Amino acid sequence: MSGEARRRQFLRRTGAALALGGVGATSGCLGVITGSEPAEFSASVASVPNSTLESTGFEEYRIEPLEITREFTVAGQTREVVVTNQLAQYDKAAEVLGERVRASMFVALSTPAVEIAGQTLNPVGELSTRELARRMLTRYEGISNLQGDGEETVEVLGTETTVGLFTADATITEGVTTEVRLHVSEAVRAGADFVVTVGAYPTLLSGQADDVRTMMRSVTHEGE
Repeated sequence: MSGEARRRQFLRRTGAALALGGVGATSGCLGVITGSEPAEFSASVASVPNSTLESTGFEEYRIEPLEITREFTVAGQTREVVVTNQLAQYDKAAEVLGERVRASMFVALSTPAVEIAGQTLNPVGELSTRELARRMLTRYEGISNLQGDGEETVEVLGTETTVGLFTADATITEGVTTEVRLHVSEAVRAGADFVVTVGAYPTLLSGQADDVRTMMRSVTHEGE
């Protein structure tokens, strides 16, 4: 797999892993829903303004919906739940080990809280940063050896939020493996959604940490 394809795969699977973590645990709790039509929940987009992209050097790759459908059986009847998450993906080029690659990445995932009968059923809001990071890495074969490296507080969508810091070994392009640093925020409630942000870059590029924090602080949510 080429470095470009590997990087795109990481961006998309990062969001998919976090989104799947919510829906898989939610579907079994939705027995209160009756009727033949599927239950549908859609998130609003969380993204980073162009002014922040210009100041940090990140570029928008794409913003796309991630639709996940699950079927479950309650009292002998099958019900379908459709959840539409929104994944905003950004990246930035840098020279790593003598090769120019798009090595730094940032993701903002917006996923519905899924509220029924006054209960919030999407467990993403209760997951620790380590669990969020673990779920992300189990979906991507190019990253391994996750290690905790402390935590910090960053304001995301107006809320002081815990951000877990991690290191891992990653293949960033064909034949090039290096240590990467991950910044993973806890989920922040934004209207009817939860928003999770993730930044990643080679540890050789220590100056990228401030840019990732700036991206996190600048995230906006259409539902706000």
